[in-house]
Amino acid sequence: MKYTHAVVIGRFQPFHSAHQDLIQYSLTLAEKVIVILGSARSASDVKNPFTPAMREEMIRACFPVDEKRLNFRAVRDYPYNDHFWTTEIQNVVNEEIEDESDANVAIVGFFKDRSSYYLNLFPQWSFEEFYCKDKSKLKINATEIREKYFADDESWKTEVPKQIATQLEVFKQTEIFETLQKEFAYIKQYKEDTKFVGVPYKPVFVTTDAVVVQSGHILVIRRGHQPGKGLLALPGGFLQPELTLEDNAIKELKEETQIKVPSAVLRGSIKASRPFDYPERSARGRTVTFAYFIELEPSLKDGLPKVKGGDDAAKAFWLPLSALGENEDKFFEDHYSVIRTFLGF
Repeated sequence: MKYTHAVVIGRFQPFHSAHQDLIQYSLTLAEKVIVILGSARSASDVKNPFTPAMREEMIRACFPVDEKRLNFRAVRDYPYNDHFWTTEIQNVVNEEIEDESDANVAIVGFFKDRSSYYLNLFPQWSFEEFYCKDKSKLKINATEIREKYFADDESWKTEVPKQIATQLEVFKQTEIFETLQKEFAYIKQYKEDTKFVGVPYKPVFVTTDAVVVQSGHILVIRRGHQPGKGLLALPGGFLQPELTLEDNAIKELKEETQIKVPSAVLRGSIKASRPFDYPERSARGRTVTFAYFIELEPSLKDGLPKVKGGDDAAKAFWLPLSALGENEDKFFEDHYSVIRTFLGF
């Protein structure tokens, strides 16, 4: 073999025929293939419907049962810090290599579109570009497969291995699929209702969010409506045309949590603010949020301020910071990453 280890990175949502050829090619290059599953610890949504365990099961089903050279690792997304993401990838690969002093590693992939930029982030490894002999497979798009899948358009079956088609049919019988299909229909209608007419531009939405902490707790809501119904989120909402960003953040915070803290105190407790503009952060379309980090003074006498869900929030409550990790996969969109950015972990 040319290499001891080949690294293949992808979300595989879902695993399709071009993905299968990519991994098969990697197996011809290296003694072991490390398949890194992205978007781990993300809440299930129309973009990431399948857990890492489900994706590993799907991929293994497409190769012989006795194929022992495939190793799977899952990593979370870091949309606002490529350095964290590359470090985690490097760490999991180093763990797989262990103490092999003669390890010779290659990353295998192909530059399909803007999302393939990550292939440039690992100069310490050799790069092996994958050339698909069947050029039609290079046009296969996982996003389009998901759209057909949730829209009950059966043509998606021609773009995935038979084993994947079988597993996706089984997934259709679950409550999770039913929930995601409703979310898909909501988002599709939302995009139709909000698209510009008569101009060649897609709409860009602006929202505000509040990251409020006090005494080792963070204020969160449980979403009461689609998309992300039932998921944890930061209190926030769309920017009202007559309000400044800060005014909007305070207004949405008060409306969604009914927090018993005067607006003037909330404003005076703002420690930092910044935009979060990862282009694909929302399935609804291009949405930029401005988040405000509010740190309230601790009070042994009064404790945590009383809160209660209101407006679009089904519930508002204080979540211990120690419980953030165990609830990571229950947060809406990139809200967990927003929290991590301000808290520095």
